[in-house]
Amino acid sequence: MALVAIVGRPNVGKSTLFNRIVGRKKAIVEDTPGVTRDRLYEHTTWGGKDFLVVDTGGIDFSPEDDMVKQVKEQALSAIEEADVIIFMMDAETGVHLVDRDIIEMLRRYSKKKTFYVVNKVEGKNREEALYDFYSLGIEPKPISALKGYGVDELMDEVVASIKEVKKRGEGYPKIAIVGRPNVGKSSLVNALLSKERMIVSPKAGTTRDAVDSICHYYKKNYILIDTAGIKRRRRLYSNIDRYSYLRTMSNIDRCDVAIVMLAADEGIVEMDKKIAGFVDRAGKGMILLINKWDLIEDKDEALKRFLRQIREELWFIPYAPVITVSAKERTRITKIFPLVDEILENRRAEIKTSMLNEILKRAVKEHPPPYYRGKKVKLTYMTQIGKEPPSFLIFSNRPEAIGQDYLRYIERVLREDFPLTGTPVRFYLKKKE
Repeated sequence: MALVAIVGRPNVGKSTLFNRIVGRKKAIVEDTPGVTRDRLYEHTTWGGKDFLVVDTGGIDFSPEDDMVKQVKEQALSAIEEADVIIFMMDAETGVHLVDRDIIEMLRRYSKKKTFYVVNKVEGKNREEALYDFYSLGIEPKPISALKGYGVDELMDEVVASIKEVKKRGEGYPKIAIVGRPNVGKSSLVNALLSKERMIVSPKAGTTRDAVDSICHYYKKNYILIDTAGIKRRRRLYSNIDRYSYLRTMSNIDRCDVAIVMLAADEGIVEMDKKIAGFVDRAGKGMILLINKWDLIEDKDEALKRFLRQIREELWFIPYAPVITVSAKERTRITKIFPLVDEILENRRAEIKTSMLNEILKRAVKEHPPPYYRGKKVKLTYMTQIGKEPPSFLIFSNRPEAIGQDYLRYIERVLREDFPLTGTPVRFYLKKKE
């Protein structure tokens, strides 16, 4: 699948064009320069042709702090990866020195088809808006990403220039890396990819967008989704925080397995419990990953203490396996993918109805459901009705009498025979006619 990269200096409208192309609000759009930091990928279709489009942070050649430098490196990496480049400039500010520098840089990629786009021409005389840009020795294309003017024509040309490229990312398992700010999510993605794919900073909240990366491990491919750190709702100070929070929830919904990251040096806090609850309610596979294990001295004692805390604080996800890693030191991270594969298999598990009814019969015999309004409650039959996660339907003469505590008991009995590591299960009740 071809990759189209949108590049340019800060605040020229790259994310607005990205959102218009993909047809929904995927990238954060604000008037503040530098809102997009990491590369943001999305699969889309235009004119019957599928491709990936990537939004990038603004390229700036001015004196750099570490963040500016990393944003520029992310954009340059996107250019290297791309099959087609859309370079955006701004009609409101006119030709900028940075535009000239970027065009000079793009000449090194003469084999890649490049479209030179002048954005924000709404309400302006088209020729007047483009006049200065011809001096750059390019053929500028006027658009308004905000209003949609010229975008259809631009994308028709982009699609026409796309050659058939080997498909990227289609059908790969999706792994979301989630957690509160600064537990090491981006460091983990970089360690798994063995390159600085994500911007990493000691400052909490460096990742704003959810960022997809294709990862290869022993001839298998996975999509890694690094999400913005989830904050408490009352701490969502800005529109950017709110957008990132909502999109993180969306990315939990679209993943197959979520890695919930915990900080070894901090233990489990209230926000960790809420994040694990989000994943559990979404019905996704889950791994509890304790990061920053390199900071712990007495590892044996610390692990016992942490596992005890997990049993007490995260009692509602007993199925989630636990691994300890150091993303910074890149230790023990190779244990992740075999575990993901096991969880994916468990999520697709099919259990024969005969076996399910043996389990149900044993559970009821060992611990019958309590009487309801003086009458006996019977559970007569169980069958599987779905996968991802495994879902089961139980027939009863009084389904309203079966509470969550009893269903959790049935789940424990089920897992004695079928552990289904890493995946939640769902039970539904129906009245037997």
